[in-house]
Amino acid sequence: IMTERPLTVQVVRPETDVPLRIYGLGTVEARVLSHVGFEVGGALARLDVDAGDRVVKGQELAALHPAEQEARVARAEAAVAAATANAAKAEAAVERARAILAERDAANRRQQDLVRQDVASAQRAEEAQRDADVARADLAVAQADVQVIRAAAADAAAALRLEQTLLGQRSLTASYDAMIV
Repeated sequence: IMTERPLTVQVVRPETDVPLRIYGLGTVEARVLSHVGFEVGGALARLDVDAGDRVVKGQELAALHPAEQEARVARAEAAVAAATANAAKAEAAVERARAILAERDAANRRQQDLVRQDVASAQRAEEAQRDADVARADLAVAQADVQVIRAAAADAAAALRLEQTLLGQRSLTASYDAMIV
Protein backbone atom coordinates (compact mmCIF):
# COMPACT_ATOMS: atom_id res chain seq x y z
CA ILE A 1 0.00 0.00 0.00
CA MET A 2 1.56 3.13 -1.15
CA THR A 3 -0.17 5.60 1.08
CA GLU A 4 1.27 4.33 4.28
CA ARG A 5 4.88 4.86 3.72
CA PRO A 6 6.87 7.26 5.96
CA LEU A 7 7.00 10.94 4.96
CA THR A 8 9.78 13.31 5.56
CA VAL A 9 8.60 16.42 7.42
CA GLN A 10 10.73 19.48 7.84
CA VAL A 11 10.46 21.11 11.27
CA VAL A 12 10.23 24.89 11.41
CA ARG A 13 12.70 26.53 13.67
CA PRO A 14 11.56 29.59 15.69
CA GLU A 15 13.08 32.95 14.72
CA THR A 16 13.52 35.99 16.94
CA ASP A 17 13.72 39.75 16.20
CA VAL A 18 11.75 39.38 13.00
CA PRO A 19 10.54 42.79 11.67
CA LEU A 20 6.78 43.05 11.84
CA ARG A 21 5.06 43.83 8.58
CA ILE A 22 1.32 44.32 8.38
CA TYR A 23 -0.50 44.52 5.11
CA GLY A 24 -4.07 45.54 4.74
CA LEU A 25 -6.55 47.31 2.56
CA GLY A 26 -8.68 50.24 3.73
CA THR A 27 -8.33 53.76 5.05
CA VAL A 28 -7.07 55.39 8.20
CA GLU A 29 -9.76 57.57 9.70
CA ALA A 30 -10.06 59.88 12.64
CA ARG A 31 -11.80 58.60 15.75
CA VAL A 32 -13.86 61.79 15.88
CA LEU A 33 -14.31 63.62 12.61
CA SER A 34 -15.35 67.28 12.67
CA HIS A 35 -16.16 69.13 9.50
CA VAL A 36 -15.22 72.79 9.78
CA GLY A 37 -15.59 75.56 7.29
CA PHE A 38 -16.43 79.21 6.82
CA GLU A 39 -19.96 80.39 7.52
CA VAL A 40 -19.62 83.04 4.81
CA GLY A 41 -18.36 82.91 1.25
CA GLY A 42 -15.33 84.69 -0.06
CA ALA A 43 -11.91 84.38 -1.66
CA LEU A 44 -9.33 82.50 0.39
CA ALA A 45 -6.57 84.83 1.54
CA ARG A 46 -4.57 82.39 3.63
CA LEU A 47 -4.44 78.68 4.43
CA ASP A 48 -2.19 78.07 7.43
CA VAL A 49 -2.53 74.29 7.90
CA ASP A 50 -2.38 71.11 5.86
CA ALA A 51 -3.29 67.44 6.31
CA GLY A 52 -1.34 65.87 9.15
CA ASP A 53 -0.76 69.15 11.01
CA ARG A 54 -1.57 69.27 14.70
CA VAL A 55 -3.50 72.37 15.80
CA VAL A 56 -4.40 73.81 19.19
CA LYS A 57 -7.71 75.34 20.24
CA GLY A 58 -8.00 78.92 18.98
CA GLN A 59 -5.29 78.55 16.32
CA GLU A 60 -6.17 80.24 13.04
CA LEU A 61 -6.51 77.70 10.26
CA ALA A 62 -7.43 79.90 7.30
CA ALA A 63 -8.74 83.35 6.45
CA LEU A 64 -10.84 84.93 3.72
CA HIS A 65 -10.04 88.31 2.18
CA PRO A 66 -11.43 90.84 4.69
CA ALA A 67 -11.34 94.09 2.66
CA GLU A 68 -14.99 94.08 1.53
CA GLN A 69 -16.30 93.22 5.00
CA GLU A 70 -13.97 95.74 6.66
CA ALA A 71 -15.48 98.39 4.39
CA ARG A 72 -18.96 97.34 5.50
CA VAL A 73 -17.90 97.61 9.14
CA ALA A 74 -16.49 101.09 8.50
CA ARG A 75 -19.73 102.11 6.81
CA ALA A 76 -21.78 100.78 9.74
CA GLU A 77 -19.50 102.64 12.19
CA ALA A 78 -20.10 105.84 10.21
CA ALA A 79 -23.86 105.22 10.39
CA VAL A 80 -23.62 104.85 14.18
CA ALA A 81 -21.63 108.10 14.41
CA ALA A 82 -24.19 109.89 12.22
CA ALA A 83 -27.05 108.54 14.32
CA THR A 84 -25.33 109.71 17.50
CA ALA A 85 -24.85 113.19 16.02
CA ASN A 86 -28.47 113.27 14.85
CA ALA A 87 -29.65 112.27 18.32
CA ALA A 88 -27.65 115.08 19.90
CA LYS A 89 -29.06 117.53 17.35
CA ALA A 90 -32.63 116.32 17.99
CA GLU A 91 -32.21 116.61 21.75
CA ALA A 92 -30.92 120.16 21.29
CA ALA A 93 -34.00 120.89 19.16
CA VAL A 94 -36.19 119.65 22.03
CA GLU A 95 -34.44 122.00 24.45
CA ARG A 96 -34.87 124.87 22.00
CA ALA A 97 -38.57 124.04 21.56
CA ARG A 98 -38.99 123.98 25.36
CA ALA A 99 -37.39 127.41 25.65
CA ILE A 100 -39.59 128.83 22.89
CA LEU A 101 -42.67 127.29 24.51
CA ALA A 102 -41.78 128.83 27.86
CA GLU A 103 -41.35 132.25 26.22
CA ARG A 104 -44.62 131.93 24.28
CA ASP A 105 -46.51 130.74 27.39
CA ALA A 106 -45.21 133.73 29.34
CA ALA A 107 -46.17 136.12 26.52
CA ASN A 108 -49.59 134.50 26.30
CA ARG A 109 -50.19 134.89 30.05
CA ARG A 110 -49.21 138.59 29.84
CA GLN A 111 -51.54 139.18 26.89
CA GLN A 112 -54.41 137.36 28.61
CA ASP A 113 -53.90 139.51 31.75
CA LEU A 114 -53.83 142.67 29.64
CA VAL A 115 -57.06 141.67 27.85
CA ARG A 116 -58.77 141.12 31.23
CA GLN A 117 -57.65 144.61 32.25
CA ASP A 118 -58.86 146.07 28.90
CA VAL A 119 -55.33 147.26 28.09
CA ALA A 120 -54.70 144.99 25.06
CA SER A 121 -56.91 143.90 22.19
CA ALA A 122 -58.54 140.48 22.01
CA GLN A 123 -56.78 139.91 18.68
CA ARG A 124 -53.32 140.21 20.31
CA ALA A 125 -54.41 137.77 23.02
CA GLU A 126 -55.62 135.30 20.41
CA GLU A 127 -52.32 135.62 18.52
CA ALA A 128 -50.40 135.02 21.74
CA GLN A 129 -52.52 131.93 22.48
CA ARG A 130 -51.95 130.65 18.93
CA ASP A 131 -48.18 131.20 19.24
CA ALA A 132 -48.15 129.24 22.51
CA ASP A 133 -50.15 126.41 20.93
CA VAL A 134 -47.81 126.28 17.93
CA ALA A 135 -44.78 126.20 20.26
CA ARG A 136 -46.37 123.33 22.21
CA ALA A 137 -46.92 121.42 18.95
CA ASP A 138 -43.33 122.13 17.86
CA LEU A 139 -42.10 120.69 21.16
CA ALA A 140 -44.17 117.54 20.61
CA VAL A 141 -42.74 117.16 17.10
CA ALA A 142 -39.19 117.62 18.39
CA GLN A 143 -39.76 115.00 21.10
CA ALA A 144 -41.14 112.56 18.51
CA ASP A 145 -38.09 113.24 16.31
CA VAL A 146 -35.85 112.26 19.22
CA GLN A 147 -37.66 108.92 19.54
CA VAL A 148 -37.38 108.26 15.80
CA ILE A 149 -33.68 109.12 15.80
CA ARG A 150 -33.04 106.94 18.86
CA ALA A 151 -34.69 104.03 17.07
CA ALA A 152 -32.54 104.70 14.00
CA ALA A 153 -29.45 104.80 16.24
CA ALA A 154 -30.37 101.45 17.78
CA ASP A 155 -30.83 100.02 14.28
CA ALA A 156 -27.44 101.40 13.21
CA ALA A 157 -25.80 99.87 16.30
CA ALA A 158 -27.39 96.49 15.53
CA ALA A 159 -26.23 96.72 11.90
CA LEU A 160 -22.71 97.45 13.14
CA ARG A 161 -22.76 94.38 15.41
CA LEU A 162 -23.93 92.26 12.47
CA GLU A 163 -21.15 93.53 10.20
CA GLN A 164 -18.55 92.96 12.94
CA THR A 165 -19.85 89.42 13.42
CA LEU A 166 -19.60 88.76 9.68
CA LEU A 167 -16.06 90.13 9.70
CA GLY A 168 -15.19 87.71 12.49
CA GLN A 169 -16.52 84.85 10.38
CA ARG A 170 -13.84 85.51 7.75
CA SER A 171 -11.32 83.77 9.99
CA LEU A 172 -11.45 80.00 10.61
CA THR A 173 -10.04 78.84 13.95
CA ALA A 174 -9.66 75.46 15.60
CA SER A 175 -12.44 74.71 18.08
CA TYR A 176 -10.23 72.31 20.03
CA ASP A 177 -6.83 70.58 19.86
CA ALA A 178 -6.86 68.28 16.84
CA MET A 179 -5.08 66.89 13.82
CA ILE A 180 -5.99 68.01 10.32
CA VAL A 181 -7.08 65.12 8.11
